[in-house]
Amino acid sequence: MTKNLKLLALLFLLTPLLLMQSCSKDPDPDPFADNTYLLTSELEMMRTKENIISVLTIAATQYPAVADIIADVISGVNVYSITYTTEFQGTEVTASGLIAIPSVPGTYPVLSFHNGTNTLHSAAPTADPEGLTYQLIEYIAGTGYVVIIADYLGFGASKQMAHPYLHKESTVRSLVDMLYSVDEFDEDVAKDITVTDECYLMGYSQGGWATMALLESLENDYSADFTVKAASGGAGPYDLGYVNSYVLGQTQYPMPVYIAYIANAYSHYDLYTNELTELFNEPYAGCIPGLFDGLHSSDQINAQLNVNVAELFKGEYISGYSTSATYQSVRNAMTANSVQGWDSNVPVLLLHGTADTHVMPVLSEDLHNDMIAAGSSPVTCLYVSMNGLDHGTGAVPAIMAALEFFKAYR
Repeated sequence: MTKNLKLLALLFLLTPLLLMQSCSKDPDPDPFADNTYLLTSELEMMRTKENIISVLTIAATQYPAVADIIADVISGVNVYSITYTTEFQGTEVTASGLIAIPSVPGTYPVLSFHNGTNTLHSAAPTADPEGLTYQLIEYIAGTGYVVIIADYLGFGASKQMAHPYLHKESTVRSLVDMLYSVDEFDEDVAKDITVTDECYLMGYSQGGWATMALLESLENDYSADFTVKAASGGAGPYDLGYVNSYVLGQTQYPMPVYIAYIANAYSHYDLYTNELTELFNEPYAGCIPGLFDGLHSSDQINAQLNVNVAELFKGEYISGYSTSATYQSVRNAMTANSVQGWDSNVPVLLLHGTADTHVMPVLSEDLHNDMIAAGSSPVTCLYVSMNGLDHGTGAVPAIMAALEFFKAYR
């Protein structure tokens, strides 16, 4: 997710308010031997109710919508990192994520949050659970949710593999398996809370795309195990074919990291047959794999690429992407990993900043229209444009709007 620097600076000033307690591993060397999904759990940090309210109160001076959740805070929050079993292209993989739970015993639904584009191993949720980027999300648990934040494959426990960026099948599978691991976490670790099968889904940017891909799968394939009460996707690149065509049709595009990230993942995992040298000019084609090693930030990667479309991409690719048989595998991969509209019975809120030049607002508008055309109710499937907000400034308002939307369905 594009970081909101104002919010981070604000939270940084509040760090002394956060009373840390030491981390501790479960003394049992193999407490999860009989589990299907959950492998390990470690307590990372604890926050008191007073800590959370103090931080949110001051944060509300910058983002007034934050004030709307202060009255909903019922407890402190305990944050755990976990590892769990999932599968990628037929091979078992150990994945990881964070689980934040209320400190007060009770029965709670799950809120699955999906973060936006990240290229740094050090910025993954479990690598930086005390990081200011994730604190606002963790605090949501204090309002009565069990909040989970997956690392995505290629980060955390699976950082040895390349991140399959915007690969729908593996993203959904890893998120579903983390949801299954929550049931085992409830039984083995958080024995004083009960986790229901009710889920709320939320994400921004890549996370908006992941949210909608996950919702479609949970609703159509896993309805016997999970009941999605509501979902909200912010500024997601839902139609990858449109994104690709749009970028190739521009003179400049400010975020070449996004397109190169897709190309690196799809090439690495043979999701299309074209070589990077068929799509990108040198020296960019040759340097792209090395840029996505988990050690370069998005800004650093952008600096090594080129915002001038004609210099970054092959001329043949620019002119022939949409029609040439040479690029059929690229078009197929983009279609296969896009989120199409469907007839959903789950309340959905789609949001997008009108000034977003990184991910085009029309993507959210079109997905909303397609879902209505497929049979989703216009009463419960909503699109809200966030006037004047760009990709960065839209992140926190989208999160706050999603939480307010969820209140109607709790």
